[in-house]
Amino acid sequence: MTYFGKGIYTLSTASKILKMSPHKLRRWINGYTYNKNMEGRSVKPLFKTEFDYDANDVIISFHDLTELLFINYFIGYGLSIQKIRKAAIAASRLLDTSHPFAIRKMFTDGKSIFAKIAKEENDPSLLDLLKKQYQFNEIIEPILIECIDFDKNDYAQRWWPLGKKEDIVLDPARNMGQPILNKYNIKTELIYNLFKTNHSIREISEWYELDQKAIESAIGFEERLVA
Repeated sequence: MTYFGKGIYTLSTASKILKMSPHKLRRWINGYTYNKNMEGRSVKPLFKTEFDYDANDVIISFHDLTELLFINYFIGYGLSIQKIRKAAIAASRLLDTSHPFAIRKMFTDGKSIFAKIAKEENDPSLLDLLKKQYQFNEIIEPILIECIDFDKNDYAQRWWPLGKKEDIVLDPARNMGQPILNKYNIKTELIYNLFKTNHSIREISEWYELDQKAIESAIGFEERLVA
């Protein structure tokens, strides 16, 4: 398995970037078991991760991270995890991909895709995602247009977590996909750690020849991650 150009994120790093609890993230990635009426039941993972890993040492790729980003985004708008799970499984088969929420087609052709899924699954309720098309666009378009770049195959290529007007990007082809200042190709975490150890913005700027505004942006980004 090659990791080059795919980004590598530990469960701890991913949960911090996505602003999710590690426990919830682990359940989505690994699946989980529970008891109901004295009977053990299991829930499968939401999707197949790109890398193999030890269950106690989860690592995920940039496409995995993007998949989780959109799933969490949908849930934040009130869509149930059960409905998203069912749609994701069907969409994976329909689009021939293990990461349907990391591909542009899922959203730009959303209406036709979910119509096909609802028909194949004989479940009209899946169309709830598109019952009001303007709401679907309202949810998706900002993050697609302002935050995600796609490659020539229409897969997510880069994520600008603060929008493309800011200089912070997660690019799996650079620094293993960790958040960096795009212009300078330096990790925001490095800048923040220097700042935390009582080095001034001016000092950091002089040492690394960085614009002070970029340093402030990196510090602000990392502070939001740990808040």
